Amino acid sequence: MKRLSIIFALMAVVIAWTACEKDEKVTLDLNDANAPVLTSMDDMVLLQDDAENEITFQWSAAQYPLENLPDVRYSLQLDLDGNNFAERVQLVETSETSFTRTVAQFNQRLTAMELEPGVPTVVELRVVASITASTDTDNLISNVMRFQVTIYEDFVIIDPIYMLGDGTAAGWNNTQAIEMYPVFNEDGSHNPAVYTLIATLGEGGNMVKFISVLGQWAPQWGSDGTGTAEEGILAYRPTEDEPDPDPINISELDAGDYRVTADTTNLTYTITKATEELYLLGSGTEAGWDNTAALAMTKDGPGMFSIVTTLTAGDDMFFKFIEVLGQWAPQYGTWDEDPNWEEGNLAFRPTEAQPDPESIPTPPNTGTYLIEVNLSNLTYKLTAQ
Repeated sequence: MKRLSIIFALMAVVIAWTACEKDEKVTLDLNDANAPVLTSMDDMVLLQDDAENEITFQWSAAQYPLENLPDVRYSLQLDLDGNNFAERVQLVETSETSFTRTVAQFNQRLTAMELEPGVPTVVELRVVASITASTDTDNLISNVMRFQVTIYEDFVIIDPIYMLGDGTAAGWNNTQAIEMYPVFNEDGSHNPAVYTLIATLGEGGNMVKFISVLGQWAPQWGSDGTGTAEEGILAYRPTEDEPDPDPINISELDAGDYRVTADTTNLTYTITKATEELYLLGSGTEAGWDNTAALAMTKDGPGMFSIVTTLTAGDDMFFKFIEVLGQWAPQYGTWDEDPNWEEGNLAFRPTEAQPDPESIPTPPNTGTYLIEVNLSNLTYKLTAQ
C-alpha cells in the first residue's frame, strides 16, 4: 500500500511539472535583439547610358534572441529626406540581405516619387526586419542611410498593355492577350502607367506576364523573382534582344476571378480576389437603403454584373452598389462632380474606414432599366427597357 502511494505521488509530480511546462510562455525581448545595419551608400548620378548597370543595396542580418523562428523578412524602404518615412516606397520585401536593381529600374522608381531630373535630391533608406506579418511589435529598424541621387528624364508611356500566360484565358498566344484598363485619377485624367483588369486566373496553368504590343514579345513585364502570387516587383524587358523575365507564378491561388494591377512606372503588380457578387440599393430602388435587402445582380463575366429593375425618378432618388449584404463596404458610388444617370465612373470604397462615395442619381422618368456594371474599368451604364 505504501509503495502504491509513492507511485501516485510521483505521478502527481510529473503531471504538475508537465502542466507548468505547457503554461510556460515564450517572451521575445527586443532589448537583446540586433537590428539590421545598412551598408553605406555613395551619392549617385544616374545616367541613361548606364541603364543596364546594376545597383546593389546590402545590410546585415537581424538577430532575434530566440531559436526556431520563421525566416526573417526585410522591407527595404525609401523616402525623401525629412519625411521620416511617412510617404515611404517599398523597394522590396525579401528574406535575403541584399537587393539588386538596374539603373533604369531604380530611375523609374525615383521618377514615380516625382524627383526632378538633373537636380540632386537627398533621399533616406532603411531596412525594417520582422518575423510576424500581422503585427509590428517585433519590428527591428536599421540605421537610416542618407545619400544624394540625381535622376535622368525617362518618361515612357505605354498604352495599352495586355495580360497573357497559361494562367489566363489567352494562354501564351501573344495575338490574343487580354487588354487591361487604364486607371483614372479622380479628376478624370488618365494615369499612363497603371493598368488593371478583372479576369479568371488559374484554370489552365499558373503563369502570367504582360506585353504592350499584340503579336510581339517586347516590351514585356514578368517577375523579378522576389514576389508572391499576390504582389511583387516587375522585371522589364524593353526589347527582344534582352532575356525573358520569369513569369509571375500564381500556383498559390485557387482558380477564380481576380483583379490584376500592373504599374509600369513603379514596376509593381498586385493580384487580389475579385467579388463574385454585387448588389443594388438606394432610395430610387425597390430595396431602399436597407443593405440587408439589396437587389442581387447577375454576374455576366469576370467583374461584369447586370440587373433589369424598376427605378423611381425624383430629386432625392439615388442608387449605389455593395458587395456584401448587410455591410456598407466594399461599396461603389461615383466621384463624378455632376453625375450622369446614363453612364459614368464608379468610385470604390474598399473599407468603412474610407469616406462614402457620392450616390448616382436615378433617371428623370420612373421605369424599367437595364443597369450594367464593369468593375474592371469602374464604369456603369443604364439603358431604358
